[in-house]
Amino acid sequence: MKKGIFWLVIMLFSNLAVCVEQLPVRDFFEHSQVVLMKISPNGKNIAFTYEEGSEVRLAVMDLDKSKILSSFSFGENKHVVGFYWANDHRVLMEVTEVKGNLMSIRGNQVDLYAANIDGKKRDLIFKSGMSVYTILNLLPDDPDNILIGKYHWAEDDGMRAFKLNINKATEKFLNQQPKGVISKLMADNAGIIRLAVENAEGENEDSFDNETFLHFLDDGNWQKLTLETKRDNPYFNPIGFSADNRKAYFSSNFDIEKDDTIGLFSYDFDTKKVSLISRHVDSDVNSTFYGHDNELLALNYVSAPLEYDYLDAKNPDALLLAGLTKSFPDEQVTITSFSKNGQLAILGVRSDRNPGQYYLYDKEAKKARYLASKLPKLDNKPLVPMTLVKFKSRDGIDIHGLLTVPVNQDKNLPLIVNVHGGPFGVYDEWRFNPEAQFFANRGYATLQVNYRGSGGYGEDFEKLGRLQWGKAMQDDVADATHWAIKQGIADPNRICIYGGSYGGYAALWGVIKEPDLYKCSVGYVGVYDMQLFFDGDGSDASRSKSIAGYLKTHVGEGTDYLKSISPVENVNKIKADLFIVHGSKDVRVPIVHANNLKKALDKIGKPYKWMVKEEGHGFYQVDNREALYTEMLAFFEKNIGKGVL
Repeated sequence: MKKGIFWLVIMLFSNLAVCVEQLPVRDFFEHSQVVLMKISPNGKNIAFTYEEGSEVRLAVMDLDKSKILSSFSFGENKHVVGFYWANDHRVLMEVTEVKGNLMSIRGNQVDLYAANIDGKKRDLIFKSGMSVYTILNLLPDDPDNILIGKYHWAEDDGMRAFKLNINKATEKFLNQQPKGVISKLMADNAGIIRLAVENAEGENEDSFDNETFLHFLDDGNWQKLTLETKRDNPYFNPIGFSADNRKAYFSSNFDIEKDDTIGLFSYDFDTKKVSLISRHVDSDVNSTFYGHDNELLALNYVSAPLEYDYLDAKNPDALLLAGLTKSFPDEQVTITSFSKNGQLAILGVRSDRNPGQYYLYDKEAKKARYLASKLPKLDNKPLVPMTLVKFKSRDGIDIHGLLTVPVNQDKNLPLIVNVHGGPFGVYDEWRFNPEAQFFANRGYATLQVNYRGSGGYGEDFEKLGRLQWGKAMQDDVADATHWAIKQGIADPNRICIYGGSYGGYAALWGVIKEPDLYKCSVGYVGVYDMQLFFDGDGSDASRSKSIAGYLKTHVGEGTDYLKSISPVENVNKIKADLFIVHGSKDVRVPIVHANNLKKALDKIGKPYKWMVKEEGHGFYQVDNREALYTEMLAFFEKNIGKGVL
């Protein structure tokens, strides 16, 4: 009797260990109820962005009354991608068009609007086109103006500093930059331009920025800093100033000849010396954290998302940030904004299992008040950790990735290899990933791979991906798959590959290059016809004047070569089951790629699953996302069986 009870208890606990609540598909892929929150200088109101339909809108709320004062919408596919408090009564909104949830905004035309918090006097104060801008300083002591850097495409004198009136949309040239072709400017915490990056153009596109110089303003005079660089084309990016404005900070790799990572450096205005402050052995600077006077407090790295390097550990705001990270263990804590006196702050908290939450922190009371969650239906749900992994490629290069497995499972799992898009400069990072969490909730492991060409691990690693479409970049993905098999994580007979954009290309090429490695493949808004891609497929990117040179140096050229790496020319090698997904309104990778792949498959009688929605580059409508992931789950179940839960 006792023995029977004992085994019954064991069985019950065993069942509890693997019995996981299956959450609705839609809960993972809902629009964010809040994207970002910031507090007003007087601490009375907050502004926040949120997703609605195809838009990202901005709203202003009275904190005490929890009452919405106004909401700003700019039309179909228009997103507020950045916003700022210009003063207590007026907000700035950066707006661009985004057609699809995989669409990068890099290179997009971004317009600047200003509006009163009651919804009145909404004005376009900078229209991007032949000129583009970047906000350099909000000039908190000048409520009518902000400081911008402006670049005009028709001129060759680089970026110039202007005051922009936020009420009248008038500009005043300040002439605060040094001579030369200036690519970047940075103002100190008092709003004075103190650092400039000068680029000397090389002989061709690929050697642009061959010579890079730093300029610093001290005692009213600009001084060019000559650094002993070990690279032909060093990277420089201004980041911020110390609280007393006596140190300027920038990230760079100028001091490493090869196998670089991007580290943090300081320039001391008193000693005139540049010093290395912090660098990670594996990866680049990822996030930076600022105090209430906009001074740089800390940073972290791609491979160390929960480790903060503090520049001045005694700074009161740095002490606050350090204390908050202890209060939210295993979470990334960001202070998105402070009230002007520094007493109130908006905290952003997120992790691999937390899509994001916002709190109002009162420094005097030492209390945090919950404000909102990005995806509240997932709060306190059984989500799983994401683990950073590293392995050697077949040619001895360190490759980093991210592994997500179902709860209480780690061996002999059905695996989905999820390849990110880009491919160059983009990388998967440790954070909440709705796809990985959804698949884990259904019993599948997910492996994301930062193959060569990805960002986040130094410029040299990114350059290793050039001319490696379908070659070494694809080998890195295959090597990651073999690593998961060797570690006992993946069942070798239950693996599929999936990706969007470039990842869609890799998902198809993966089952062409290694036809026996994957049982199925999902290509999502992928590039499949490489000759068409090179010649011009009608995409927005194909209309760029610089695209031809970029494709030659990064993808390759020549009819025979492009055919050799083109999925539409090699479909006869595919054994795996296929699911092709595209948006009929995709402007980044037009649907002609999917249609040409369809024709090639039909020609040889290769069956496939097909889904086309009236969407852009990646599905943005929640109904379409729900349909996609429901069908994708059924496709995986058909090919590699149900998950392990």
